[in-house]
Order: sequence, then C-alpha cells, then structure tokens
Amino acid sequence: MNLIIEPLIYLLLILPLLIIGKKKENWKKHYLIIFSVYLILDMVITSLPIQFEFLDFINLKMNWTGKVFSYLLAIIFLLSYHKISLKEFGITFTQKDNSKKFAIRTTLIVTLLMILYCIFIGRYKSSIENIMFQLTMPSIIEEVAVRGILLTLLSMVFIKNFKIGKTHFGMGVIITAVLFGLWHGLSISNEFEISMYWIPFIYTGIMGFVLALVKEKTGSLLFPIIIHLIMNILPNTMGYVF
Repeated sequence: MNLIIEPLIYLLLILPLLIIGKKKENWKKHYLIIFSVYLILDMVITSLPIQFEFLDFINLKMNWTGKVFSYLLAIIFLLSYHKISLKEFGITFTQKDNSKKFAIRTTLIVTLLMILYCIFIGRYKSSIENIMFQLTMPSIIEEVAVRGILLTLLSMVFIKNFKIGKTHFGMGVIITAVLFGLWHGLSISNEFEISMYWIPFIYTGIMGFVLALVKEKTGSLLFPIIIHLIMNILPNTMGYVF
C-alpha cells in the first residue's frame, strides 16, 4: 500500500505549485495527467525490488533492478508517446544556439564546488559497485525521467515567466527541483512516519534547480547528465586520491 501512497503524498506536496503556476492560454490537462501518472509509476517500479525481494533479479547492494525498471519505463514511454518529439524531451546532442558557454561554465562551477566539498567536508572510498552504479544508473536515468520527461511535460503547461540572467523558465523547473529535493530529503516509513532531512533536501533541491535550468537553456540532457555524473562520482572517488 505504501508503494502507492508515497507518490501520492509527493503529488499532494507539489499540488500548490501545480495550481498557482502561470499556465499557457491553451494548455491541455492531459499533460498534467500524464505527468502525475508517470511520476507515480516511476516511483512505484523503482521501489518494487526493495519492497519485494523476489523481484530483485540482480540482487546486489545497490538498487540496480529498480533503476533498470525505471530505464525500461522511460524507453517505453519515449518510444510510444508521439505528441512530443524526442528532441523536445532533450534526447539530443544538439544544443540550442548560444547555450554552450552557459552549460560549460555551469559544469566547471559545479566541478569546482564539488572538489571544494571533497576537500573540506567529505570524500569517500566507495565500493566499485557503488561507483559503477553511480556512473550508469541514477546520473543518467534520473535526468531522463526528471529533467527529460517530467520537466518537458510541465513545460507544455506553464509559461516561462521567470528569468535568471538570460535564461527563461517556468514553474516546471521549480516543481522538478522541489521533487528532486523531496526524493533525497523526505523519508516515509512503512508505518507512514514522515521525517524531513533539511540539508539533503536543500542541497539536492538547489542542484535539481540548476540541472533543470541547464536543460531549459540548452534543450538537451547532455550537460545535465555530465553535471549529475560529476556530482555523484567525485565525492565517492576522491577518497582514493587524497
């Protein structure tokens, strides 16, 4: 039961943002419906191997099977939903005009911040399995699912009425950033005890916001994936360096 209720709680938490966000004149409700259904399905299938061990066909320490399920869901959706092109979802190496400098600059800034984090706060000697997991699973599929599918669906609904520098964005960027923070900071037990860990929520929420801005500016998931990889890999490997 918790498998369904947990994503419903997440939807409830972002509902005010879905309501107050400034929408396009001819926006279609089905985009929000598909957004909600995809969010629920992705959270459910990713958690299935954790809740039901017999479904964990890979059976390693990390949730490989759940992420494989998430990959499969994304592939099926992207190949079967034709109202939005793959390029609009960010499945392209082509960057929008005048966006590469912004993407490269953001990537370098994040890299520097992560190195400083490793020097002054924490660095680890993660297992080979964890390093390989971070390289191939969350850094890629979370970008495809969150900044690719979910953000693009919301972009069909909300106008880009916010601006930072020369980058325009809509409520979808804020919603996906909040969701990203909640996934890393909100804990819901099987007894429905809810705990919020504010530091992970704020940190990943800010990074989710940055990743969404890069996707909106470039129109591609290439740099968000690269940045996400840097964020996940550096803290888990710098312990081997110093």
